[in-house]
Amino acid sequence: MSISNEIQKYRQEIKSERMDMSFGEIINMYRDKEIIISPEYQRAFRWDQQRQSDFIESILLGIPFPSIFVATNTDGKWELIDGLQRVSTILAFFNELKDEKGKSYPKNGLKLLEGSLIKGLKDITIDTLPLEYKLQIKRTPCRVEIILKESEFKMRYELFKRLNTGGEGLSRQEIRNCIFRGLDSRYTDFIAQLSCNKVFREIVNISKSNEEMMYYEELVLRYLVLKNKGTRYNQANIQDYMDDYLENQCRYFDKDQVESDKNLFKEIMEVLNKLKEQNIFKLEKRYFSTSMYDAIMLSLSENSVDLQQIDINKLGKQIVKLKGSKEFNKYVGSASSNPTSITNKVKIAKQILLGITE
Repeated sequence: MSISNEIQKYRQEIKSERMDMSFGEIINMYRDKEIIISPEYQRAFRWDQQRQSDFIESILLGIPFPSIFVATNTDGKWELIDGLQRVSTILAFFNELKDEKGKSYPKNGLKLLEGSLIKGLKDITIDTLPLEYKLQIKRTPCRVEIILKESEFKMRYELFKRLNTGGEGLSRQEIRNCIFRGLDSRYTDFIAQLSCNKVFREIVNISKSNEEMMYYEELVLRYLVLKNKGTRYNQANIQDYMDDYLENQCRYFDKDQVESDKNLFKEIMEVLNKLKEQNIFKLEKRYFSTSMYDAIMLSLSENSVDLQQIDINKLGKQIVKLKGSKEFNKYVGSASSNPTSITNKVKIAKQILLGITE
């Protein structure tokens, strides 16, 4: 296919239009549930009090700000794609932001901090802001880019991914969770269930910020795709590989496979629980290493392994040996998630940990 044909093909898959709306109209649409901020997306409202105050100050000063992007659902409602921090700030300032149960959101009742230019903003709330300026905020126009429902699903995902690339953008896993659960939420719910396993969280033990960006869920998905689809892939990178896998699982939910994976994951965690004091996923200065994670998880998922009969003390010693293996560490580094590196690391791990040779 020529480059011209490729460009035309994908241009035709995106149907869009634009309009200018006031923030007051956006507030009313949100109140009437005509614009949706899904709970999974809403959890990524990360602007602190200072960032929110700065945005309100910018509006009052008439400083331009970027467009927001929405996608039209089959019922004609809009789903927010980009602009979460800005829209949520306005909603929170006007005490309109709701959680998934329809209750007032914790960040409502924003009390402004002193502005970099307007010092008098300090401690101002929606109740103490003069009416003139409340109305100014409500009447401020906002450019809305609308992705129509006729657009291809995959193009919606591409837009979501590309628009959320900087500042307080969503992580790749948060984007997956927002978009793909629209196909069928059962598989994303399954991933969330596994990610809440107590032993798993204790062993991985990531930072609060990474937890908010759904890194526990991303690690579960990484394990499932490498286990079920293999360590060799043709996509540009492992993130794209995970995208394709999750989309397929949401489109073609396999209840039996899910049940099997759930039981195996639980059994592996029961084994690793006995080693959790040894920081088994730590490698050199990295407290958590995906190389160790892939190696141990995929080795223990081998069909020939009887998890009930594993010698825990021996496994612990072999994990230490694996960490010190020059051959293993040769594939650890900046390219550690390419298919060749993952395949070789897992092969070496199976041999050292369990004596499995291919």
